[in-house]
Amino acid sequence: MLKRRSSSQWIILAALICLIISVPSSAAPKKRAAPKTPPLNLPPLKTQEQKMQLLGYIRQTMPTRRIAQRINFSSADLDQALEQELGPAAQTLAQTIDDETFIRRVSLDLTGQLPAPEKIEDFIKDQSRGKRSDLIDELLESPAYGRKWARYWTSVIFYESEANRRRVDPQALEDWLAEQFNKGAPWDYITVMLISATPERNKAVRNDYGQDFGPNNFVLACENKSTELASQTARIFMGISIKCAECHDHPFDNWKREQFHELAAFFHPYTYKMPDQTDPKIQTVVQPRFLLGEKPHEKMKADARRVSIAAYLAYNPKNYWFARAYVNRIWSELIGDGFYDVDSLGPDSEVIHKPVVNRIAANFRYKDFDPKWVFRLIMNSKVYQREMRTSNSAAELFTAVRPSRLRPDVIANSVENLIGEDQSIRKEIMQAFDMNPSLPQDALEGSIQQALLLMNNQELQTRLSQSELKQQLIKISSDTELVDSLYLNVLARHATPSERERNLSYLRDSEKREEAVDDLLWVLLNSTEFRTKR
Repeated sequence: MLKRRSSSQWIILAALICLIISVPSSAAPKKRAAPKTPPLNLPPLKTQEQKMQLLGYIRQTMPTRRIAQRINFSSADLDQALEQELGPAAQTLAQTIDDETFIRRVSLDLTGQLPAPEKIEDFIKDQSRGKRSDLIDELLESPAYGRKWARYWTSVIFYESEANRRRVDPQALEDWLAEQFNKGAPWDYITVMLISATPERNKAVRNDYGQDFGPNNFVLACENKSTELASQTARIFMGISIKCAECHDHPFDNWKREQFHELAAFFHPYTYKMPDQTDPKIQTVVQPRFLLGEKPHEKMKADARRVSIAAYLAYNPKNYWFARAYVNRIWSELIGDGFYDVDSLGPDSEVIHKPVVNRIAANFRYKDFDPKWVFRLIMNSKVYQREMRTSNSAAELFTAVRPSRLRPDVIANSVENLIGEDQSIRKEIMQAFDMNPSLPQDALEGSIQQALLLMNNQELQTRLSQSELKQQLIKISSDTELVDSLYLNVLARHATPSERERNLSYLRDSEKREEAVDDLLWVLLNSTEFRTKR
């Protein structure tokens, strides 16, 4: 608990930052001498608790909190808005999926795990009207939800990182993110914690850079470099690719080189200098300025500057990119295509159905950046619950869900669901199926290495043949029940009539029933369906 005197100083700082946010520098009156910057005598913001307390105060002043009390945006509203945007393409909407497909899809999307056979059977038998919505709520409250999405965001942060692996701890970041998602932490708090982290080196311990504390790892993944922090903050939390503006004006978007270095100046501990474009030895002092024009107090120390940029990022009502970037990523993961290409939300980027993403993003802000609200909105909609098919044109996007490759951790979970935990095989799967989480689904391709791993890995075949599932299957006397159990356990669905007949025929014609079960397990493990979302 802070002392009263300290708290009053914090209020001053909060008010100062709010003032800076609400009054652009361009609003200064003309023909008047520029006022002198008042002295800044404020308490240091050394701990995350202090930073979050300050940002919590700023958050309470958000004008959107008042607006939110009068606005509601439901999944039905989303469907109606999207169908209006689709126009003639709305005549080609895909059919709604059945319960069996829904429970598999929603389980993989929210938890990264296949539903158990008993769970599938119970869900199909359930006749209640709200069972799909209830299942979404149930999965959002499961620990696996936080873990699944913590892995995704850890991959987003570390996939292109060139940081020394001995000086970062992705697992610590994943664990911290999982805890935040599971306890329902808002996205703005999570973002602010990451951006305002200030890891310090412990010189008494080799390679100790504070990586044990999860949030520090965003900064450490950027090697604590001002330029890298600027480009990654813009990319991950605003969806804006501004990295090339470090060397020259952006060739496609309206970002200037000076803007990039003004953003980088926020993260620099001392005076920031921009190197000359032709002669790097010549450097120019650059003052921090956010992309929308906000400037921190000139005397603000490094720790407070990082808090201020986090505030500009999350709480400036004009910064619609922050909410839109999160919504676009989650939509892209669930539907298979984004409104924008992920990381390409710049002012000159192509966007489809902009009014729809704008409404979702605005309501995400009104809902205090609650990540679970976004999942509920999309997953309870018709657009999420449609059958899958590929789209040949932009006009057809969102008339169906795009077939999607499962991420490596999800495939590893599905394999362990069959053979039990195995760290060695899990590591091989994570490496073979590794993919850039920021690439769209239609840019992802399978590899020969992936196919060979599932087809030929001796350890995997041995574990599958000796698995508890295999032992359970061969104890089933009825071939029909065996095939049904096989499909439910491996693909989380019942076999179709033609599949059932084909499998029964194979069992009947096989001399050794146990070896036939091995073969059927192998076939389903190597099916495309096993490693994709349907």
